[in-house]
Amino acid sequence: MLRRTLQVTRPFRQFASSNRPGPSQAGPSRRRALPIAMAVGATLSGTAYLASPLLLDSTPSATLSPGIVSPPAPSIQDASVLELARSYLVYTLCSIPMLIDHSPTLLHTLTHSPIPGLKTLTESVVRGTFFAQFVAGESVAGCRESMERLRARGVGTMLNYSAEAEIGANFDAAVLEQARYEEVERALDEAGRFERDVEARGGMPGSTAFALKITGLIDPEILHRASTTLLRFRPLTMSNSPSSPNSPALPLVPYPGAPLDSDARIVAPTSTAQSDTALLSLKGDLASMGVLDTDEGLRKGDLEALSALWTKLRALGQRAQKNGVKLLIDAEHSWYQPSLDAYTLLLSEEFNKPPTDGSKWRGPLIYGTYQSYLTRQPAYLLTAIRHAETHGYALGVKLVRGAYFVQERQKWKDEGREGPDPIWPDKPSTDLAFNTSVSTLISTLAAQLAGPRPDLALTVFFGTHNEDSVSRVIGEMKTHGLVGAGYDGRLRIRNDVLGKVFIAQLYGMKDELMDIVVDAFEPSAMPIAMKYIAYGKLSEVMPFLGRRAIENKSLMSGDAGAAAERRRIINELKRRFL
Repeated sequence: MLRRTLQVTRPFRQFASSNRPGPSQAGPSRRRALPIAMAVGATLSGTAYLASPLLLDSTPSATLSPGIVSPPAPSIQDASVLELARSYLVYTLCSIPMLIDHSPTLLHTLTHSPIPGLKTLTESVVRGTFFAQFVAGESVAGCRESMERLRARGVGTMLNYSAEAEIGANFDAAVLEQARYEEVERALDEAGRFERDVEARGGMPGSTAFALKITGLIDPEILHRASTTLLRFRPLTMSNSPSSPNSPALPLVPYPGAPLDSDARIVAPTSTAQSDTALLSLKGDLASMGVLDTDEGLRKGDLEALSALWTKLRALGQRAQKNGVKLLIDAEHSWYQPSLDAYTLLLSEEFNKPPTDGSKWRGPLIYGTYQSYLTRQPAYLLTAIRHAETHGYALGVKLVRGAYFVQERQKWKDEGREGPDPIWPDKPSTDLAFNTSVSTLISTLAAQLAGPRPDLALTVFFGTHNEDSVSRVIGEMKTHGLVGAGYDGRLRIRNDVLGKVFIAQLYGMKDELMDIVVDAFEPSAMPIAMKYIAYGKLSEVMPFLGRRAIENKSLMSGDAGAAAERRRIINELKRRFL
């Protein structure tokens, strides 16, 4: 277990303290207060706008400094009874598979019903429950209070604009894409102001990131067609390995493959290459990459759209760089990944190198997302590490397990593609891929920091709700000397490792794991714990909430999911009332 592995002092491990009244001290009225509070709170939480999840009632303190201070109390102790009741209700609903599976359809039906007042009532209930639990605000400025409170606890933030168009909705795609682009610009500016405020208070900048969903900036079908063309085009290049001639051979990266520098011809064509008829005529199947002869490649006009997208992405990279905000490229369905990987590679080569103008270098700006449920993941990660080392830039990694396995498996089967689908056959295989990658990344980081170019050492975000995985990350850091013994049994991060390793969970979930990460290390001006914060207007994020509920059903299932969250809430209420 993680708590035994870390061997750190956690004053909040036992809710029963010496100051807690024993059974003889807790009168009948206090025992009766627990179910009464739960019933009243659950009712009110369905309609009242409770603007924050469990940790948001805490009083902000000064930015954590490297000095020796006591760890903050567990975040759940900051929640009001109504917030606890709200969370209990949400986690109870998340435990009903039928409700989760049909949530997008249900939300659409209720919000488009001709019954007067039903739309308003539905939005009010969602705002007071799921929105309040999993969404920090309607804008980055609206998330500012949550970001401040998290930072005061020693937790950084990874922002995600979670607006999505409803399926079947009538909208002007170009207008919507431009609106999303402008929102990302505003978000990067607001996040930059937050970073500068943190630095002005004595904190280290660099613990704020923005997760970019590229499919929101262009018609996703263009990316799909471009990805198909990329898979057909790559075998025509000199080699599928970005290593130097004297480097050891790397394993072949399975579908959806690995990006090459030559991908720029498709995803970032120059003005003279936008009429490249040779690319438009690429046809044929490619069994090794799951490509069917009937899969559509680039259409006329796609290259112009891809070039315009590249211009936007470079502009966002420059804006993120100016504001000191890390830019994480979200992973999406595998049929988009060849294009997304190509853009990530091009952005990394441009923005993940030390500046030549003498300005301060804070490590990689661009981060790719590596999904461990894809069978390509171990080989792809090794290829990415080799490419960065060979081409002189710092690799940025966000390592996750992945969320699209149901759709991936079904699509592969329905379309009759050759060979096994691109997903590992079971969860233990995915866990093994994730844990192996943890070891690869930490050992590589240690070697790079000890090598001739420590300034080009990689930086990694580990996105996980799994205690064993968190334990592995910290254990690997200890094994490779990235942390040492600190005071009170806690760990002290080496100065050159600060800002190189982050451990993240979704906002509104697994706050106990966040607390454990925070408490495992000595307080520092640079957090290691992170929260992935979704934001957007209620009407915009309703489709996101329904989709995210389905994607995270596996996280909520089992004894360590929603049931564990409910147990935490019950234990906290017992601590207060019994």
